[in-house]
Amino acid sequence: MTNKVKAFGEVMMRLHVPGNKKLVQTRALDMSFSGTGVNVLTALGRYGNQTSLITTLPDNNIGEASLSYLQSLGIGTQDIRRDGDHIGMFFLEDGFDLRPSVVTYTNRKISAFHQSVTSDYEMDRILLDTDMIHFCGIGLAVSENSRDTILSLAKKAKERGVLVVFDCNYRQKLWKSNIHRAKNDYQQMLQLSDVCFMTEKDAMHILGYATNEIERKSQIKHLIPKVAKEYGIQSIAGTIRQRLQDNKHEIEGFLYTNAKFYFSKRYEFRIFDRIGGGDGFASGIMHGLRQQYSKKDTIQFAMAAGILAHTTYGDSPISSDKEVWALVNNHDPDIER
Repeated sequence: MTNKVKAFGEVMMRLHVPGNKKLVQTRALDMSFSGTGVNVLTALGRYGNQTSLITTLPDNNIGEASLSYLQSLGIGTQDIRRDGDHIGMFFLEDGFDLRPSVVTYTNRKISAFHQSVTSDYEMDRILLDTDMIHFCGIGLAVSENSRDTILSLAKKAKERGVLVVFDCNYRQKLWKSNIHRAKNDYQQMLQLSDVCFMTEKDAMHILGYATNEIERKSQIKHLIPKVAKEYGIQSIAGTIRQRLQDNKHEIEGFLYTNAKFYFSKRYEFRIFDRIGGGDGFASGIMHGLRQQYSKKDTIQFAMAAGILAHTTYGDSPISSDKEVWALVNNHDPDIER
């Protein structure tokens, strides 16, 4: 494909506490760079898609380090601006057994990305070679600058016939319980979206939909079609997760399109690194749509991609499409000789 799949989003420095320690116990941190757009594009690049990240990085050595890291992941960097001094950072402490993992953020609003404004981005040029563009709901919450740019870029992409992909990715702490502003922003974004990643919880808690169904799958079947119809969304996808004993999780993916649901097989597994798992699933859906896989193959591929992202170190999914299909086709995971 000559046209690219792009993502607009923040690049963050990930500082990982090794060995299941708490932050107060360690004197060393593993550094890498992450972000929803970074993770999605990394996976899509591994599947053979041409990619490019739209963002702003600091104009200093931190920016150079992050740029080098993105290039090592195979992400196109021609749409990256350089300005400012700061980058958003988060500290990751791995949980163990009943102790949960903890993510601690620094002040993201001072980052070069969130200090950038809509007029900083050459939108007409950026969209010339683009046929699909990804946005994340976190950008709506963190700053007015990123919110305005997301809505402006999504609107211009929609006008140009570029497929707009939106991941709700609602984080209550970031919105500071301001559900009214969240609902307004999400409604604006959904009206521009062709593909959306969300669950029944988003439909109920953000958009205000109601259901009498109790079981999660029944709630999804009741609410997701209503959202798709009201906002004119072509495809909505998400996962149904249940935590089991012994740190095991059970997960199943769904895709709703053309007034029909498609469900993946259900997986039971242990998580190695939770962050980036949802991005692995999202990239699988996007790849399936770009390659015009059947809907059944698309949801099976996406769910397997998400599982592999959960079981691989780091935020950015690095599995190949061959590895994803091997899991879909029940390839023996014991040993590769």
